[in-house]
Amino acid sequence: MRTWRKFHRYTFGYSKWISLVSVVLLIVISITGILLVHQDDLKPIQKSRVPLSVLPGHYENRLETTRERQGTKDIFAEEESIPLRWVILDLHTGDFFGKYGFLLYDVLAVVMLVMGSTGIYMYFKIRKNSIF
Repeated sequence: MRTWRKFHRYTFGYSKWISLVSVVLLIVISITGILLVHQDDLKPIQKSRVPLSVLPGHYENRLETTRERQGTKDIFAEEESIPLRWVILDLHTGDFFGKYGFLLYDVLAVVMLVMGSTGIYMYFKIRKNSIF
């Protein structure tokens, strides 16, 4: 079996999963970008809150820090939710995934660049070899 066919056969499963994860993250970035652009037009985004129990632990620390900075720690101490806008912004920037979330988005950007450039290359290579 040729080397290229072996390479393709053994890496196809990995590239398929990398592509699927990349597309899902790209969809999340796209949807949250649209929501951020139109957040003033969509009243539910302005008024909705997300309970801390369904979010990663670093949101509790962020909420406490925000309360201390604003001087509202004693006023809203019983409320255990955060604005939906925070979650949307953090999903869009990668902060939702913790300390190294931006690295995940950097890897996603590199994967999308490689997939896009190889797709363009393959398109022109196939088109050059075709009859039409």
